[in-house]
Amino acid sequence: MKKIFTLIFATLMAGNIMAQMHGALRFAGASSVKVLTTNIDNPSDTIKFEMASMSAGNITLPAMKGMATIPSFTIENVAFTMGDNHVISFADQTFASKVTVDGNEKSITGSSLSGTYNMADNSLTLKVVFQYGSMPLSTTYNIKAYSVKTVSSPITVNVGGAFNYAYKSVSYDVRKYMDGDVQKADVEISTYTLENTVMGNLTLGTYTVKGLTYDESKGGFYRDYKDDGLKFHFTAENGGNKTMDGDYSFNNTKDNNILVKYSGNNITDIVNRFQMGAMPFAIESKFDTQSTGITSIKNNRKNDGKMYNLQGQEVSESYKGIVIVNGKKYLKK
Repeated sequence: MKKIFTLIFATLMAGNIMAQMHGALRFAGASSVKVLTTNIDNPSDTIKFEMASMSAGNITLPAMKGMATIPSFTIENVAFTMGDNHVISFADQTFASKVTVDGNEKSITGSSLSGTYNMADNSLTLKVVFQYGSMPLSTTYNIKAYSVKTVSSPITVNVGGAFNYAYKSVSYDVRKYMDGDVQKADVEISTYTLENTVMGNLTLGTYTVKGLTYDESKGGFYRDYKDDGLKFHFTAENGGNKTMDGDYSFNNTKDNNILVKYSGNNITDIVNRFQMGAMPFAIESKFDTQSTGITSIKNNRKNDGKMYNLQGQEVSESYKGIVIVNGKKYLKK
């Protein structure tokens, strides 16, 4: 009987994962590449994981930074098993892959691949050992990464507290992860252009705010980033003439902060307030899926006193990891 319940649980869990993915999941995090005694650390790599069945999936590794001779490649049919607390495990296994470089096919021979995907905190840990082409030495690649969620929505932008503008769609890459016992988030804002503003056509470049933490009083993940030393490219064009065009810092004497709100595992609001350099105007951009109708989110469970995981599924008292109770997140050990 126990085996039957275990099989049912594994089947339901796999179906839940596949329903979440709708294609490849992306994970970003710090990695290291080691050959003999040489170790190269990379602060941020992105890998992809795509389920092919309920027991196997495909993993795409990035080009190995600092070792340009090893391009990105995909490992197909990586076997995994379902475990407790929404953790799937990649047992140690060998693999083979191929990649084409300048018209020449290179073989990749993997002597070891192991790791886990923890759905409770959206983390993926991998260790991969392989030989590339005719290289005589093995390369060891390690990464601890967290799921990156891309969300897009129309935004409203207020310039100087008086002028309102709209932009049809802006994309944000949001990554939630655990830093010790603290859950944090990173947000990458993509480039977008505001046309016919009081300052002309404005193009705001990409930048990433890291280390947002949950602020109960604000109801979301928040960071004041005025002292983070961030820069982004900003262009102002008026009548065909560029009046501003360069990399600018945020004014650390003004408000520069970002707030990301969730309902379960869905992002509902992103509010970004900033003022750059000596610009006399503050800018506030609002991404609001609830008011724009981009995402329909039901929050009937928010204050029912029950305990849910980050996927919105009700869990028992024996569950370990990040849980949501009455709309608030806790680390249950």
